[in-house]
Amino acid sequence: MKRFKYLLLLVSIILGSMGLKPSETLGNRIVHNNKDSGKQALLEYTGSVSGMVAYNIGIQVAIDTTIGVRYEVTFEKGTAVMSHVAIFYKFSNPYQSILYNFVTHKSHVIKYGGVSDSDPNVEVVGQETVDSFPCTHLQHGGGTDEISNYWMSPTVPGFSKLVNALKAINANMPALAFSGTIFNWGGLVKWTITAKTGNMELHLIEANTDVTLPSKTFDVPSK
Repeated sequence: MKRFKYLLLLVSIILGSMGLKPSETLGNRIVHNNKDSGKQALLEYTGSVSGMVAYNIGIQVAIDTTIGVRYEVTFEKGTAVMSHVAIFYKFSNPYQSILYNFVTHKSHVIKYGGVSDSDPNVEVVGQETVDSFPCTHLQHGGGTDEISNYWMSPTVPGFSKLVNALKAINANMPALAFSGTIFNWGGLVKWTITAKTGNMELHLIEANTDVTLPSKTFDVPSK
């Protein structure tokens, strides 16, 4: 559950009704556009889970600092879609988000309470460059059966814009505050989990602020 929460949090938050899909032509090549102008950003991640069952992961985060965030995740086994959900968050309604399931076409409203749910304590391993992003390498669970490594960078396009937009609403809003989380160190560039039951890898493959996203991108599908 914690892993899934992290994925949904890539607001720290893609693919369904607007036809937005992770680029199949990029492979592991990172595409940068660090243009600081504009109000929109589009981040794409791909990864995989190995173990008893193998899955491919696709994530897309669409940001408009005047509207909100659309964060979408798909899990696929071969060509079969095992899970496809999205979280829609609008700045006009800052104390809730809507989880939409593209498989069942059902939605669920998530209300934010007053208790912060911070991440586990992490250890700073050091500073590293990943795909030209200057990153802080964090680790959680060293010496246990499951070790998580995160590479976080404040230069991930759209990250500072999103943080500033959230702070403008309420810097102390528990559900969106970055205090006490891995997002203290920036946006996610790479994430790995090593465990006895299997491994997971997730990589940022595209980061672009030179995009034009229609406003309906951030609307929950009607069905």
